[in-house]
Amino acid sequence: MRRFLARVAIEYPFAQERFADLGGFWSALASAAEAEHSAKLEINRFTFAVFSLNAENKEECRTVLLEAWEKTFGDRSAVSDIFITPLEDVENSDHDKLMNSIYKNYYGVDDYMRLVTEMADTVPLLREKNALDVARKQSYLFAVDGGCGTTQLINSFGDFLHRIKIYPDEQYADRRYYIEMKMAKETGSGFTDADDVIDFLRENKEKNSYNIVGLDISYYLEGSKADELRAFIKRLEDHQRDYIFMFRIPFLEKKALDEIKNTLEDLMLLRVVQIPPPDDAVLMETIWNILSDKGFSTDPGLYELIQKKIHREKMDGRSYGFKTAEKIASEILLRKAADIKEHEALGEEADKTTVFPADLPGFVDEENTKLTGFEALAELIGMEEISERLREIVAQVKLAMKNERLERPCIHMRFTGAPGTGKTTVARLVGQILREEGVLRKGGFFEYEARELVAEYEGQTAVKTASVCRDAYGSVLFLDEAYALNEGSNGKNIDFGREALATLVSEMENHRDDMLVVMAGYEDEMEALMKVNQGLRSRMPYKLHFPNYTKEQLFGIYMQMVKKHFDFEPELETRAHDFFLSLSDAYIGSREFANARFARNLYERTWSKGALRCSLSGKTNMILTAEDLIAASAEKEFSEKIETKKRVGFNS
Repeated sequence: MRRFLARVAIEYPFAQERFADLGGFWSALASAAEAEHSAKLEINRFTFAVFSLNAENKEECRTVLLEAWEKTFGDRSAVSDIFITPLEDVENSDHDKLMNSIYKNYYGVDDYMRLVTEMADTVPLLREKNALDVARKQSYLFAVDGGCGTTQLINSFGDFLHRIKIYPDEQYADRRYYIEMKMAKETGSGFTDADDVIDFLRENKEKNSYNIVGLDISYYLEGSKADELRAFIKRLEDHQRDYIFMFRIPFLEKKALDEIKNTLEDLMLLRVVQIPPPDDAVLMETIWNILSDKGFSTDPGLYELIQKKIHREKMDGRSYGFKTAEKIASEILLRKAADIKEHEALGEEADKTTVFPADLPGFVDEENTKLTGFEALAELIGMEEISERLREIVAQVKLAMKNERLERPCIHMRFTGAPGTGKTTVARLVGQILREEGVLRKGGFFEYEARELVAEYEGQTAVKTASVCRDAYGSVLFLDEAYALNEGSNGKNIDFGREALATLVSEMENHRDDMLVVMAGYEDEMEALMKVNQGLRSRMPYKLHFPNYTKEQLFGIYMQMVKKHFDFEPELETRAHDFFLSLSDAYIGSREFANARFARNLYERTWSKGALRCSLSGKTNMILTAEDLIAASAEKEFSEKIETKKRVGFNS
């Protein structure tokens, strides 16, 4: 028998269910491997672990690990793949160091692991047959989004190719691993055109300066540029003996990926490597690894907190993959350092090795959990009819869940109404209500403007939309101005919006019991959107309309915020009532009017005026006055569009 190195990769849901175990389940797998194989757990993360073990061949190695998995956990389906490479007899050989480094240090990159494992096997054979030129003729297409470790991964591959020596030995003294250029029609702002690339290749040919030339060809995905790309690739043919070309595009759905793949394959030998956007489990193990590298272990209770933080980062539709994970890890380390110093300043002993949830106060802003969802809804002004309708919906869904003869209805909803009428606030509470009632697992809230589902390139939109939905499984996905998917946005093709809509409809059907999609916007535009996709209306059976607030309701919203946070003079309430009654019906009924946002903005401007007044007078105890309101309401935002008539109590 000989020694093998094996990386066992598992499905993300299996890992996510065991976050609190801190990856300890891998030790059970090592123990289950037969003693005669001397299995050793080299390193473990959440989604993979690396083992060394003795076996006759790769197949026996795979069998030993799969049988151990089945013995420990039952179903083998949780194992997504096993990557195996033989170790050399020489201690600390370059090959072993290289494969250990790659197997142990990258997350969520199974396709890349597959590639390097295959090449580690085949390149020595090609060298024996004096056929390394075959390996040098292959080019690569990496489909990976920015922020997903692209540069690190491609540099890793450059290092890998360099160290397995696919070029003649005499060339290695001068060769550098990798250079990257981003293609565009015109140069400037970090972009390179086709002519400049060809000139560069010619100038460096004799120097053997680089073994890999990375070319970001995303530019050719815009519009119809297949012929332009084909012409460029044809110009690269003369240089394929001197360089390995590594092309990069965003992660695309299969049809769009196949189109560009076929264009490249017409002119070169190509290997495609797909790196999907990082899953929550991958982000979690990235954070865990950063903390571990800095000498900190983690308390199991920390992982629920980190999960909430990851979701909060995604809720506004702007998460940046591994960069987001690095930012979260950095914040944890800073807060932990501050906690240690605070304990030391008090003369207390501080734990300098483990991060606990209590070490990170304010790390995730906790929402008010004292009220149930329906209790919080009851506190909202003007939501009586909405509340009653939601109670009916919840009762219907719960009855269907308990009665096998009833089909569980889709719970997706349409919220119609003008801006500021409470649609977003209610959608948040719906998630809480459905979690409390046992309809949704998590009840979280993910908010996007619908146009944010539309990506930059053809084929990228479906992937982005599916990724957004995946994050929202078990929770609420709120899409504001949903009809933008039928209008095009920011100059993007309207077909991209409909591509997002088609993907969304599919996700809504496939996860009808485990995700609530709420589409929001003006009533007429929402009705037009329902006609665009035939499956949309039937999957969104519930429609809730949010009418504009009355003047009395706006006054009530304003005073509710004042009373919650400040002391105030009685005259302020009187003046506020007069002010809201003075608003014209035409103004509060117009599309420009912001409803509750108008009241909130006036409230915030009122106490801003009060804060300035107290600061100038040296007072620290602020009591809001009628003068604060008068000064706030006189500003352009609150007075310009109001009809020029005398407003009671506001003219002297």
